[in-house]
This record gives sequence, structure tokens and C-alpha cells, in this order.
Amino acid sequence: MSQQPGQPGASIQIEREISEDEFNSYVDSLRMFESLTNRGAFSLMSRSHSNIRMMIQAVSNVEKYGGEFRRIDKSSITAALMAELTNWLAATRLYLENERDFVLRNFGDGSEEMASYKSAASTAFDTYEGYRFLYNLRDYTQHCGIPVGYLNVSGIRPDTVVEVSLDRSHLLASRFRWSKHAKALLNGWPVKIPVLPLMDEAMEGYSGIEERMLRINLQRCIEVAPSLLEVLQGFDHSSGNPAMLTVSRSDEGVSIDLGVRAIPSRSSLEAVLEAAKSDDPLREISSNEDLPRPSMSTDGSRAVAILSGCFMGAAGEGAARIVNRIAQVDGGPDWLISDLINTSMLLTSMLSQLLGSSPQAVLGRLSYLAEDGG
Repeated sequence: MSQQPGQPGASIQIEREISEDEFNSYVDSLRMFESLTNRGAFSLMSRSHSNIRMMIQAVSNVEKYGGEFRRIDKSSITAALMAELTNWLAATRLYLENERDFVLRNFGDGSEEMASYKSAASTAFDTYEGYRFLYNLRDYTQHCGIPVGYLNVSGIRPDTVVEVSLDRSHLLASRFRWSKHAKALLNGWPVKIPVLPLMDEAMEGYSGIEERMLRINLQRCIEVAPSLLEVLQGFDHSSGNPAMLTVSRSDEGVSIDLGVRAIPSRSSLEAVLEAAKSDDPLREISSNEDLPRPSMSTDGSRAVAILSGCFMGAAGEGAARIVNRIAQVDGGPDWLISDLINTSMLLTSMLSQLLGSSPQAVLGRLSYLAEDGG
């Protein structure tokens, strides 16, 4: 299959026909690769954890960017953070149930793989207090609702610290039977329990489980990679993407089911087999390259000056004077435009984190409001 820029639909070239049984056999092999590369439940859990961290970071930056904590709606932000915490707790349960069922379905309850999964989960539980407590807090939210939380602000700017905490007395006074592990922790903790350090600890435990699951999945891929390489033998797919699809023929012609199953590239399959020769295939095949950190080419001061002028009532001639003065100093509007773009990206990112959304969703909503007349 291939598709050129601007091409409606896709170009399909049938290289070889196979039987339905062979097709189903290859589909089973492809599912093994999909279970390795598509880690949906773990990604969902990680995203909720990241959302909470970024929301707290955005609130922490309020005074850094000229705001005042006394003016923000702390109750709304706290409610949003507690809702995201509840989403994360639900995602942790989904993750554990998904992985357990996966092992049970593919290997059986008495298998070596099930023993490995249980060992990783037990290690996480025994090692991390955050994992043990939040494991039980998940049950609390299911039976008693979203826990009571607080947004705590301490320190003097620019060294202000923002924390989200749980009310210990409220948790203990609820009609909920805490496990002996969680109860022991609650009895020894302060009145306000910081949430983020516990989540960070818990994620260390879940990452350990995920590593074990990746190893189990990778071993399956190593076993089926040779058969998938055979599928690609004998034809050149360098100009497109190899895939399997269903073709039906009748008196009315040929119909193609585009519910395709993409086949990993030959290089990907060969990389899996090459990694299998090492002492640690997962480490061998994992990418250790650090992604470059995003940077701003300008400091944003020009955009801040324009926006400040607008919000202080200088949207007319006053704002125009600021623009002209900046252009004269910089020799033109290029630096100002760059500042405005960078600052818009920063503000959009902060707003999306506060809303628990994505920058694309925020921009889409703004576009919709603009088209709808506000």
C-alpha cells in the first residue's frame, strides 16, 4: 500500500495471495507485535500521571509569569487535580487487570509467565509505599468517591512551592475498611498527605511491572519474527507499506476489505532477531537516545510588553506605539512575530495542562469559537 501527498485514497498492489488459514496464522503473529508496540493501558496511566505533574507545574508558574495565587480559583484547580488523580487510579486498575488477563489468556494460570507477572507485582507492592497506599486508595474511590484534596502554597516567590495533598483525617473517618498496609501508613503520616511523591513512587513500581511485560511480549515476537520475514520474501515493498488484507471476488467484481493488518518492516523484524542474540534483548532493542529539549529562540519579553499593554487598556493607539517602538529597536517586526509565536505556544501548553486537555484540543476549541462568533 502507498499514498502520495494529496492523493485521494491509496494505491494497492497485490503481490501474493495466501489461504485463509495462512492469513489467520499471520494475523495471530501480528497481534504479538501489536501487543509489544501498542501499550495502551500503560500509556493511559502514564499520561494521567504526567497531566497531574504538568498541572501542578503550571500552577507553580503563576507568579513567575506575573500572576497572583490569591487571585486564582484554588477550589476549581484542586477539583481538577483530584479528578485527574481518580482517572489515574482507575487507569492503574485497568492496567493490572489487562496485563493479568493477557498472561492468563495466552499462557495460563500456572505458566512461567504468570509467575513472572505476579513476582513483578509483588515486588512493586513490597518495595514502594506509594504503590501500596494508592493501590488501596483506588478501592476507596470506587466505594467512597473522590477523596478530599487541598492545594497548598508555601514559600516566597520566586521560590514558591505548590503541593497537592489528601486529608488524612477525612480518609480515616470514612466508612471504608483500609488494608492493614494502608492503615499503618495513614497512622504514621501527617494531617495533609502530599500526593505527587506517592504517585512518583507508585509509577516506579508500575514501570517495573511494565518492563517484565515487555520482556514477555518481546520473547513472543522473537519466536514469530522468522515466519513474518517469510511473508516479505520475494517482493520489494520499499515504495510502500507491507500489509495483509482480504480480497473478495464475485460476479460483480473484486472488493477489498481495507481493515488491513500492517506487517512490520523487514528491518524491524531483523532488528528483533538480532537483539535476540544478546544477553538482554529488551535493552538491545530499546532506544536510549534522548530527545532534544524544546527551546525558545527569543525570551518572550516583546510579546509580554504587547499583551500587557492590551490588558492595561492600551489596545488602541497605546499598543500600536509599543509595536512601533519594538520594531524600531529590532530593525523590523521579525523578532516580535517570533516572540508572539513562542509565547502563544507556551500559554497554550500551560492552558491545556490546566484544563487536562491537549494543545490541539484547546486550539481547536478556540478556532470553533472564532468561527461561531465567540
